[in-house]
Amino acid sequence: MSEYGFVELSKQLGASLIRGAEDNVAEATKLLDDVRTLVEEIQKHVTEQAKALDDATARTKAYGEKVLDAHKEYINGGSANGSAQN
Repeated sequence: MSEYGFVELSKQLGASLIRGAEDNVAEATKLLDDVRTLVEEIQKHVTEQAKALDDATARTKAYGEKVLDAHKEYINGGSANGSAQN
C-alpha cells in the first residue's frame, strides 16, 4: 500500500488525541486526590466540632441540674429532700 500524507497525519492526530486524553486523566486524578484530602479534613473538623458540642451540652446540663438542686434546696428551707428543719 502506498503511503499517503493523510495516513501519517491521521497517526499524528491519533497520537495527539491520546496524549491529550492522558493529560486530562492525570489532571483529573490529581483533582480527585485533592478532593479526597479535602473531604477527610472536613470530616475531621466536623467530628471535632461535634465532640465539642457534646461536651458543651453535657456541661450545660450538669450546670442546669446544679442550679435546679440549689433552687429546690432554697425552696425547702435548706433541705434538699423537702423536709424543712425549724
